[in-house]
Amino acid sequence: MSRVAVIALGVLLTSAASAQMDQTPPKVIASEQLDKYWVMSNTSVDADVPNYGRNMNQPGCATVSFVVEKNGTTSTIKVQRVVPEGDLGKVAKSVASGLRFEATAHNAGKDRVFSWLIFPFNLPADPAARTAVMKQCQIDKIDWKDR
Repeated sequence: MSRVAVIALGVLLTSAASAQMDQTPPKVIASEQLDKYWVMSNTSVDADVPNYGRNMNQPGCATVSFVVEKNGTTSTIKVQRVVPEGDLGKVAKSVASGLRFEATAHNAGKDRVFSWLIFPFNLPADPAARTAVMKQCQIDKIDWKDR
């Protein structure tokens, strides 16, 4: 076997092993624990916001689950809950796709994690009213099977 063929075979086997490793389910981390593994590195995020849509101007929130990959990007993004029902979920999914994270010292191996965040929209100024809106999107636990 030629040297080039041996190198190509080695690259192919390494790629297959990497693809197999990415098939393993990530560790499920509650949203309030996410910052122990990954911290957001974005200072801002662009969102794809349509010019019009259902309940776009209403106070609301969206809970979005995602995987933080070894390179700090997000994948497997799913809108879990939107209040009120409408098109804010599309905006929240757009925001989640633009998130970037840096691994913490606790996560030196850059382990993939599955977690979720709540994105607020058009919140009222009153703190009690803000809390009431956000509480509607609170989810205590999401399992990997819910992706």
